[in-house]
Amino acid sequence: MLIFGVGSGEVWGNGSDRAVLVVVGTPGEEEYEELFLEAEGVIANRCLEAGVEYYVVGAGVDEGKDREEVERILSELTAADDGELWVILLGHGTYDGREAKFNVRGADFSATELDAWLAPKKEGVIVVNTASSSGPFLGGISGPGRVVITATKSGDEVFLTQFGRLFAEALGDEEGEQSDLDGDGQVSLLEVFLTASRGVSEYYAERGLLATEHSLLDDNGDKRGTAADWFSGVRVVKKAKEDVTPDGLRAHQVHLVPSEDELALPTALRKRRDELELEVMQLRYAKEEMSDEAYYRKLERVFVEMAALYDELGRESVHDAKRNGVGEFPRGEESADKGVLSGERAR
Repeated sequence: MLIFGVGSGEVWGNGSDRAVLVVVGTPGEEEYEELFLEAEGVIANRCLEAGVEYYVVGAGVDEGKDREEVERILSELTAADDGELWVILLGHGTYDGREAKFNVRGADFSATELDAWLAPKKEGVIVVNTASSSGPFLGGISGPGRVVITATKSGDEVFLTQFGRLFAEALGDEEGEQSDLDGDGQVSLLEVFLTASRGVSEYYAERGLLATEHSLLDDNGDKRGTAADWFSGVRVVKKAKEDVTPDGLRAHQVHLVPSEDELALPTALRKRRDELELEVMQLRYAKEEMSDEAYYRKLERVFVEMAALYDELGRESVHDAKRNGVGEFPRGEESADKGVLSGERAR
């Protein structure tokens, strides 16, 4: 795998359709530098294993131009609108009551600036800001085609966060022993968020401290976000007052390291499968407002199309699908009353 320098950081890759940019912020103190670099190292190792394009800024020689380097790299990575682009911020943040910023060597950058740098890419954008005062980044960056995670719920949570360290650990959980919450053999971004958030709660509880950080996830584009305690397993169990799609559905379809079965699916089929999965989950969420007849009629339509997708691959049975590493047929005829799709990964 090719490895070469990029300004203040480095990049490697093998033509993957996924790219990860990690920005290590100004530590302020030596102990924080060690903390941030350790988290970056865990993420780098996981990306190396995943074979994705990997970029890091802020971990090399300090030229005081990290902001410019981030902008330059993103201008290249957003030029093509296919594939996924992850941006992970490790460090400190600030909030002056009007605008949140992420602290880097040289001039800091704001949520507004990052949003503008990402604008050319219309879908497949994942932003994870693990810094203090990161909450406003959710409102500033959230939108269609994006998954946004912040370590805090507002700009007023100003203390060093534990979320960055725990997010890296959950993302680096190679065997999924802690993070594979649904047991499907791969760890989704939602599962990383939930595992890290649970770790944050445990950290403060074990020390008898009042939590000074509350992470949020937004993947429906409404700029509000959902806290981890709204989930049971990987499914939202609370309902917002407004009639909006719950967060978490899209994040559960995002995997830094997909399973072999997932990788065996052709890109076009996987994309349509994901769209159909979202329809199923949205139907489940709206079931109480629908008649049984309408609910099952719409559910059946999705199951039928899902089956047709797998038929395109010439799979004539569940056994053949498994044998060829594609995964199971949707079992709508068996489990329509439960709304089960094998492709849903048992949410």
